[in-house]
Amino acid sequence: MDFEMRVHRVSQRIIPPQGNSGYPPMIVYYQRQPPFMMSDPRTPVFPLQLDPVLFEAAHWLGTKVDFLVITANGPHMAQDKIEQAAGRKVLSMIEITLEEVQRRGWRKIGVLGFGDPRVPVYTQPLSRLNLAYESIEMDLQAQLNEAVLQVMEGRDNAESTEVARQALANLRAREVDGIILGCTEIPLLLHQEVDEPDLINPVELLAEAAVRYALKDES
Repeated sequence: MDFEMRVHRVSQRIIPPQGNSGYPPMIVYYQRQPPFMMSDPRTPVFPLQLDPVLFEAAHWLGTKVDFLVITANGPHMAQDKIEQAAGRKVLSMIEITLEEVQRRGWRKIGVLGFGDPRVPVYTQPLSRLNLAYESIEMDLQAQLNEAVLQVMEGRDNAESTEVARQALANLRAREVDGIILGCTEIPLLLHQEVDEPDLINPVELLAEAAVRYALKDES
């Protein structure tokens, strides 16, 4: 829903207004369960295996759209398989974020995410680019995981936000150039602080890229 709101804001900025038609058409599928196969409600099976339901959804969407976006970070690790299932391009939030990191000239990057730190959504491609990265300790990660779940369940509060702030402070103390908010719910915990100049919100970048790609696809 945050992504859709951002798509509307981008559209209002770059598309001439035409009532309610001045926006790219959009078909939305909500995956109301973890995208990966789980050994328990909070732990994915390793090696990671995407839930077959997500492939079914990708196939269904691929019959109706020109391209796909995925507003969760983790499933991009199986982007090629999702594209095969859909028969359509996935506009990668990960690639867009890495391009922004390089544009800003960051050399040491803090990475915040959700779940098991063995899921290298951003750390692996950062390494391939010869960029250094920092992540938070396991005890703080466990607190952040809980705060993210609280957002998902609609029970986040001031304490949840404070955990996210502590995670930022932890990385900033290591003198990183900037921080990737590599879980969709983390920006929602930070509220207005999400716009601080040393933070990258991948969902914001994806919304901008999606509108521009849709316009390009129409031309």
